[in-house]
Amino acid sequence: MPLSQNIPSSILKAIQSGIKLPLATKNYPSRGQTAVQELYQTSKGKFFRKKSSIQNHQHCQINPKNGTLAEREYWAYMLAQKIGLNVPRLWLADQFTTVQVWLDYPDARTFATSQGKMELQADNVYNCALFDWLTGQIDRHDANYLYNYVDRKVILVDSAHSFLKYSGSIPDYLKYFEIGFSKELAKPITTLLHKTLKGLTEEKLNKLVPLKEHNEKIALKRRLEQTSEARCIQDIIDLYRG
Repeated sequence: MPLSQNIPSSILKAIQSGIKLPLATKNYPSRGQTAVQELYQTSKGKFFRKKSSIQNHQHCQINPKNGTLAEREYWAYMLAQKIGLNVPRLWLADQFTTVQVWLDYPDARTFATSQGKMELQADNVYNCALFDWLTGQIDRHDANYLYNYVDRKVILVDSAHSFLKYSGSIPDYLKYFEIGFSKELAKPITTLLHKTLKGLTEEKLNKLVPLKEHNEKIALKRRLEQTSEARCIQDIIDLYRG
């Protein structure tokens, strides 16, 4: 099936006839700045369109033939759906372009700047950390996750930098949890998402995440084994800290 058929024609038409809204990305200087990022108000709601550039791939040392940033974000989304992690609906418009449903929650940086301390739930942080370690996420800074201040939960967005070589970076929310909720770090946690991960076979994982590069496949397999062995948030932090 051509990649362009992943996104419903009704969504594409809605975006084409929608109104482009201002998008404040200038506050977050990063590799993503060379991508085309657009926010649209449409009859079907708000949608975020992102088209990665060749420069993005060069910075990440990715050969697009082995899986573009857009494809990796889509694979991460499909994996999140499979294991039951709540993330915004996302489509692959073409090899370099994703379209995501926009959620009107502040990102962590915005909330912390305007409201102050975030109250986090250990189960939610644990699930997000399991997912980020499994997907090899190396770009989970405070503008790449939203904060649902009603339910006090983290919502992961912009998972394009997935299934890459580990760079030593630890997700921002994990650093925040480590400092602010230290008493909960070593408490054993059992979640449905973790149980689902344990039942995820290598064959099923490879179908969801069709990596082409051999070393990336080996790394993904190893990370799956490591997430199965995790028992608490501290275990995942230890994986990051190595």
